[in-house]
Amino acid sequence: MAHSTAARTVPADRSPRGPGLPVRCGVRGCACEDPRQLLNAANLVTVVRTLTSLAMVTTAAVQESWPWLLAAYLTYWIGDSADGNVARWRDQETRFGAVFDVVCDRVNCISCALVLLMFIDAPWPVAVFLFQFVVVDLPLTLLPMRWPVLSPNYFFLVDRLAWTLNWHVVAKVTNTTLLVLLLVLVPDQRVALAAASVVLVIKVWSLGRVLRLPRPTDLVHVAQPTSGAAARA
Repeated sequence: MAHSTAARTVPADRSPRGPGLPVRCGVRGCACEDPRQLLNAANLVTVVRTLTSLAMVTTAAVQESWPWLLAAYLTYWIGDSADGNVARWRDQETRFGAVFDVVCDRVNCISCALVLLMFIDAPWPVAVFLFQFVVVDLPLTLLPMRWPVLSPNYFFLVDRLAWTLNWHVVAKVTNTTLLVLLLVLVPDQRVALAAASVVLVIKVWSLGRVLRLPRPTDLVHVAQPTSGAAARA
């Protein structure tokens, strides 16, 4: 789902979200907006979509059923968008929810990718994808939590280029859907392997870039990016 790249402001009320929490700075996406809730509708959607997709992909493996595998993928994709939408609409975005969503994404996407091998003999493209998604993209997606942002969706407040390549809606959709679409629609698996390799290179480069960024000095409020920093290549 698309996100505005501008540093948006929250309502005029800057009071803490709860007892003992910091005063809010007014920047949408700053960690000071975290209500620190574990039990909320957004996390419930994450749990439901994860368990439902996992049950469907297990059924697909047992019954060797394409329709069940398709249903598992669709449940994962739709649910992954739904939990984020619910969090934003209900003002329930939390840093815990962001990390929880990342972990559940791996459970769903990896299980679906492995079962896909039962129907399409494409071990190398899938192997490259799994290495990229687990070994490279997982730490890359968790690294933004070193900064005081609610989630990687707001990492444009820290580094616009890394955000564009990895957490813009187009980048996220490409990372989780491109390989499957190419394997299903393009007979030549070298195309899927090439695409997976390109994504891997981008992720490795992005990981190095984020690791080189200066550590934040303020762990409560995110710094407003300057125009020069926002445009940095």
